[in-house]
Amino acid sequence: MAARSQAKAETAIAELKSVTGKDALFLQLDLANLDSITKAANEFMSKEPALHLLFNNGGVMVPPLDQLTSDGYDLQFGTNVLGPAHFTLCLLPALLAGAKSSSDGKARVINTASNAATFIDKIDFDTIRDGPKRQKMGKLSLYYQSKLVSYD
Repeated sequence: MAARSQAKAETAIAELKSVTGKDALFLQLDLANLDSITKAANEFMSKEPALHLLFNNGGVMVPPLDQLTSDGYDLQFGTNVLGPAHFTLCLLPALLAGAKSSSDGKARVINTASNAATFIDKIDFDTIRDGPKRQKMGKLSLYYQSKLVSYD
């Protein structure tokens, strides 16, 4: 289970084990840091050659406007969009190996979405890094925008 908080992940892992009887391992992952994401994907692939299902469910909602990712992106766009996309791309070799070993020849990637995406109709790419347009847009609209990317 990839997560930023080891304590929260270990609680979830213990609950999953009590329900399923299966073990899971913790993988340190900070979706607001592209280097952390690359490191987590490489660590995963050093332990597991194939990945059959990736469920991207991390995210943040309306944090203070001054919070950015360590790479300088709006925290919501970075964590809700760029982080999961980068993680998926980094894990592509394992996903392709998972597809080869699946009975149906497929691996699956699931990205959680939100109906918050329905409150905005386009992405203003001038707002994903800090600046006057981002500040003017406000944190709620920035959240809506971050959810529009994964909404289908």
